[in-house]
Order: sequence, then C-alpha cells, then structure tokens
Amino acid sequence: MTDTTATTTAPAAAEALAENNNSTPNTTNNNVPNSATKADTTANTTSTTHIEFEPPQACIRRLLKTALPPSTNVAKDASSAFSRASGIFVLYLTTCANDFAREGKRSTIIAKDVLNAVKELGF
Repeated sequence: MTDTTATTTAPAAAEALAENNNSTPNTTNNNVPNSATKADTTANTTSTTHIEFEPPQACIRRLLKTALPPSTNVAKDASSAFSRASGIFVLYLTTCANDFAREGKRSTIIAKDVLNAVKELGF
C-alpha cells in the first residue's frame, strides 16, 4: 500500500488540515478559538517559498500585437496564460543565468550570463 500523503503538496495538505480543524470543534483548549488554528496553518503554508512573477498585461498585449498578424484576436484568458508562461520563463532563465554567475564566482548576473543561459536552454 502506497502512502498518498507524499504526493500531496504542502499548501494542499495545509488546506486539508485547515478544513479538518474547521469541521471539528477545538476541544483541547476551550480558550483558543478555531481562528488561532487557522493562523497556525496559514503560517505553515507561507513557510514554503513560492515566487510568482507576471509581467503587466499591457506589456503582454503589446508583445502579442507586434508578434501576431493584425487580424488576430487574443482572448483575455489567453493573454493571462501568455503572461503566466512568460513569467515562468523569466524565472527559469534567471535561475539558469544565476548558475552561470555563480560559476564565475560573481553575485551579479551580467548580460553574458543571460546569453549563455539562453544558449543552454536552446533558444
């Protein structure tokens, strides 16, 4: 029998824990309301590092407008998907460029690092 809790992400597990805490009354300490348990659970979910970056929608629309034929329409959700994908790409490229900077024993990413990262990623 496999343990399915190993495949659950930390935020999902914390949400499940919060739901369980909300559905059952807090009987261990009657002076502490369930909201304290929620705060503890929230603190646990924020301890994981989750970085998000999405460029402004105006920049994405401008890029799409210049890259696509003039007769092409882009739906709002597609524009959001492009924004999310470009943010993920920028973070991925930055991580790879940072690796090149560290190999050069530098703490600052320079243009050469970014170009090397682009080549390594196959773009």
